[in-house]
Amino acid sequence: MRHETQIGLLDRLMELRQAGRNQDMLDAVMEVPVEKYTAPEIFEAEVRSIFGGFPMLAGHSSSVAEPGRYLLSDWNRLPFVVVRDKEGVLRAFLNICRHRGARLVSGEEDQLSAFVCPYHGWVYGLDGSLKTVTRSYAFPDIDKCNYGLLELPVAERHGLVWVHPDPEGAMDMDAHLGPFGQDMHHFGIEDFTRYTKTTVTKEANWKLLIKTYLEGYHVPYLHRTTLAANFRKGVLAHDEHGAHMRLAAARTNILEAMDYERSSWNILDYASVYYLLFPNAFFIMHPDYVSINTFYPEAPDRTVWSHEMLYRQEAFPGEKGEKALRKRFEFTNDVVFDQEDFAIAEDIQRGLRFGPNKYHTLGLEEGLVGMFQQTIDHQLQAS
Repeated sequence: MRHETQIGLLDRLMELRQAGRNQDMLDAVMEVPVEKYTAPEIFEAEVRSIFGGFPMLAGHSSSVAEPGRYLLSDWNRLPFVVVRDKEGVLRAFLNICRHRGARLVSGEEDQLSAFVCPYHGWVYGLDGSLKTVTRSYAFPDIDKCNYGLLELPVAERHGLVWVHPDPEGAMDMDAHLGPFGQDMHHFGIEDFTRYTKTTVTKEANWKLLIKTYLEGYHVPYLHRTTLAANFRKGVLAHDEHGAHMRLAAARTNILEAMDYERSSWNILDYASVYYLLFPNAFFIMHPDYVSINTFYPEAPDRTVWSHEMLYRQEAFPGEKGEKALRKRFEFTNDVVFDQEDFAIAEDIQRGLRFGPNKYHTLGLEEGLVGMFQQTIDHQLQAS
């Protein structure tokens, strides 16, 4: 994030803190019908329209830094593989053999020199072209040029890898990310590397999981023994670019910034910065590490959640650094996200079918939740 943007955001947060309220969001209480979390027809429309029309965040560039290194999709509905080929070109393909549909890359491979089907041994180059058909005499009329892997648009920008689910989809990432892409450039995301990644299935609608991140109203209550002390009298500022949002949450110490020259301000010393990268990624700038959370809908009440943690190697050297990273990940992933945020989302989901509420009521401090829902509704109506 450019320094002038950091200063502007901190000025805004300090004004909000002194006023004792968040930046204005929606100007009215909003009701969200609970069927948006349960109805199969709404779910299928979201998968088709929302998840079929936007670039999706696949992971960090450090995972594909060298030829043969790859990233795998976490979603069975879009089973892609991203690989750096032998010429250094980043490519994305559906991870499916063109013979009889077996999955080519399992995730157990350390590095790829080719795609080899485990079923019948067909071999594809890292450029996706079919190289070898075993027992080729049994396929006398096959033209290998027509059996290359199905390629998907892929882009690499500011240390992040993006894949479009539509083979004809546009990948103008500078336009797609707008000023938020510049934020990531100035935060130096390309200089981070992956520490670890976990992927689990949560028994909740994908939107309920993401919405836990979009308001601070719950922090003093749900996170009273974990995060609350860091965000006392916390306020939120936000910005939008298209369907994306940037949130900044003031930390308890934010007014201490006024004791220092503005030229020395670093926003991560006084606030946490979050990005909702529509439709399904939530990117968190912690003070000294990054969380990338992605959510893939499997059913109205089931979602695949992945959490990739990034760090700067020079900031966490040696055994002491490894222990510090493990402690941060276990606290963020296992406690705050899993046992608090997503446990409450799963609890809500269980009560939807038999509970008394036909609507969820969003107050003024939950306006970003409503804005996210409105964006989804508008996309569905336009499709």
